[in-house]
Amino acid sequence: MEFDNTFNVSAPIDEVWDAMLDVERVAPCVPGASVVEKTGDNAYKVAIKVKLGPVSMTYKGDVEVVESDADARRAVMSAKAKESRGQGTADATVEMRLSQENGATHGAIHTDVAISGKAAAMGQGIIGDVSARLIDTFANNLAAMLAAPEAAEPATPEEAPEPATPEGAPAPAAAVPPPPPAPAPAAEPEGLPVLSLAGGVLAQRLKDPKVLAVIAAFLVLVLWRRRR
Repeated sequence: MEFDNTFNVSAPIDEVWDAMLDVERVAPCVPGASVVEKTGDNAYKVAIKVKLGPVSMTYKGDVEVVESDADARRAVMSAKAKESRGQGTADATVEMRLSQENGATHGAIHTDVAISGKAAAMGQGIIGDVSARLIDTFANNLAAMLAAPEAAEPATPEEAPEPATPEGAPAPAAAVPPPPPAPAPAAEPEGLPVLSLAGGVLAQRLKDPKVLAVIAAFLVLVLWRRRR
């Protein structure tokens, strides 16, 4: 299956380009995604948690930036993932192109993906529409990440002069700072709610008069057969 999606981010193209190629930094912008390990200069082990109603699935695999042209603002990524319980696989090649438009950055993404398992049962039309909504969510998260100010480095206090100690008196003991508080446990990324996204897509499709006409004709046919 092949899909084409676009997004717009109100940020300079250089910042968007650097962020898109920094997989560790940009992964949290995808709902449910996280980087497990960096295995090379441009290669990573990643995980993405997907929710299908009450059922949660976790895909784990490898992502690698196989092509990168900074002058053309073009990059190609290869991804291979497998569901942790063996219920499906996903192999994809993703081509990304960035361009500057009126001070903002326009992104075009072409995806060629092969899916097996439960996700494939949704059909290409639903998967394409869900991917478009996922790209919109990703773009909003990316824009928010780029707009957030960088964390300021802690200021280094100036060294105060040591107080004079009377001759023959013992030197005062140095103050021992309290131990730093234990870091809070990292929150587990929320899974990608596929059914809620797909449900919204279906609701939009049902607003199409052509779709409603087909459904109405089907119901009339079913009722006519029952009466016979």
